[in-house]
Amino acid sequence: MTRLELIRDNLMDVLGVEQSVLQRIDRHYKDARVKRFDRALAMLHKIREVLSLRVGELERHLSTVDGGFETRLKKTATSLAGSVAYIYGRLRTNEPVSRNLRDDYTLLNHAVISCGMLHTAMLAINENDIADMARVHMSDFAQLVVELSEVIPFVLAGELAEEAGIEDEQSVARQAVVQYKEAWASRASQDH
Repeated sequence: MTRLELIRDNLMDVLGVEQSVLQRIDRHYKDARVKRFDRALAMLHKIREVLSLRVGELERHLSTVDGGFETRLKKTATSLAGSVAYIYGRLRTNEPVSRNLRDDYTLLNHAVISCGMLHTAMLAINENDIADMARVHMSDFAQLVVELSEVIPFVLAGELAEEAGIEDEQSVARQAVVQYKEAWASRASQDH
């Protein structure tokens, strides 16, 4: 594999992942059920904005590497055929909002590790501009994962309040968020 092919293939891989996640997030953002949950709607809007910017960046980088027709064809194929988000979205169409957000969380983590792999590959071949871009994407998506994890308990508690009549769902959600943060903080302190 040539250096150019390595760059192009890695950029296309991450572009396909980010486009797929954006397509799924866009579907959820437009889902009428989400509008009941202000936090979820705002979070999905933020994720859409960040992903749209990052996808555009990847497309610009890719066009400088290989801006021809072949790239556009491969990009389209990557974003539609075999995409984890595409398949997942087709199989799970009537899930509660909280479960859709959980799946979005998982896909954003997939984007984080994909950007981490692009970052590593570009560092290995001294493509520092692309490595820096990948690091920014990775950091942005990791932050979105954290923020989304703080929204999901409020949506789930809201759904449970509607469906099962639980009381004080806001308190339950706040407690869940605190315990989630503690779990991650505990793990991080063990690693150091």
